[in-house]
Amino acid sequence: MKRTIVILLILLSAFFSKAQKITLNGYVKDMEGIYVFENAIPMPAGEKLKHTSYNLVHNRLNFRAYPTNNITVALEMRNRLFSGNLINKIPGYSAQIAKDNGFVDLSWNLTEQEKWFVNTTIDRIFIDYTKGDWQVRAGRQRINWGINMVWNPNDIFNAFSYIDFDYEERPGSDAILVTYYPNFSSSIDLAYKAADAFTNTAFAAKYRFNLKNYDIQFIAGQTGNDFVFGGGWSGFIGGMSFRGEGSFFTPLPSKKYVSENAFTGTVSLDYTFNNSLYLHTSFLYNSNGTTTKGESFSLLDPGYQLSAKNLSIGKYELFGQASYPLNPLIKTGLAAMMNLSDQSMYIGPSASISLHNNLELFLMSQVMLGETGSEYAATGNIYAYFGRLRWSF
Repeated sequence: MKRTIVILLILLSAFFSKAQKITLNGYVKDMEGIYVFENAIPMPAGEKLKHTSYNLVHNRLNFRAYPTNNITVALEMRNRLFSGNLINKIPGYSAQIAKDNGFVDLSWNLTEQEKWFVNTTIDRIFIDYTKGDWQVRAGRQRINWGINMVWNPNDIFNAFSYIDFDYEERPGSDAILVTYYPNFSSSIDLAYKAADAFTNTAFAAKYRFNLKNYDIQFIAGQTGNDFVFGGGWSGFIGGMSFRGEGSFFTPLPSKKYVSENAFTGTVSLDYTFNNSLYLHTSFLYNSNGTTTKGESFSLLDPGYQLSAKNLSIGKYELFGQASYPLNPLIKTGLAAMMNLSDQSMYIGPSASISLHNNLELFLMSQVMLGETGSEYAATGNIYAYFGRLRWSF
């Protein structure tokens, strides 16, 4: 694995050294997070956790090099300093942050202490070649086949959690993507995702085209132990954006002992009024989900992994969102997500304030409400508060 990393860096250095143009952008963020639990959480040491906090200093660097007019080389990394009581209260927290689910391990904890550690992760490193109607991209990249903005059943390569608000770039995959553009409104994609375990690999094709002002797509391939067939659309109904997507999963012939048929589908509507009020609603159906209380994921679990096949614990999920700019410098928002079976829910009010050019203050709360043991309230109600200062360059 170390040899692979060295080879990647050598090749990358060669491209950068011959580049006609190199660009750099990114940001530095400082975020404080506080968690309060209605029911104290038992810890391995015997104590009970009633509240905790942490601080995250997050730097992102995005490099682009252009050796020729047809080739782009990208290197993007996250450098994060975690500190606070949360670090030593949650067993294995730093190890989960350092874990890399890709084919190549590109995440390292550079130094670790009792209440703080530093992590560096390369989440984009690829070479892109474009000529005429063809584009080929190889390396760690984001293959975004999803259409909706909350749940993406078509995102079979790198699903993400809406609740993870501090990772705008979203995770990537170690993959090869080949795209052909027959015309300006259609494309054909063929992608392969490599992984250290077969259950994390994927190989699929996507055909996207436009029909009567609707963007429509179909996908087919293999993801983990399943064949996958799906599709989606994006268009307008009476001025409202109307989106939907769904995927059907069926076991590979030799893998039936670890999988079963499943369907995940979602549909959404969103609309922006003349006064800039924005409303958005979405519904998710997950055939693998439960209509009773189920094991819940936690806001504190950095290792929780979603997949296009399992985007929720509940079978029926409803989402609602509203945002409104109070003035050019202040934007407010409110998002909510509910498991319709166990009635547990997530509520996320937020406000972003522009303090200066490229300097933003972001305030947010994440409230998880419901009966103990429900999807959004595994240990009872959870109240989380965040304040983040961001400087972009």
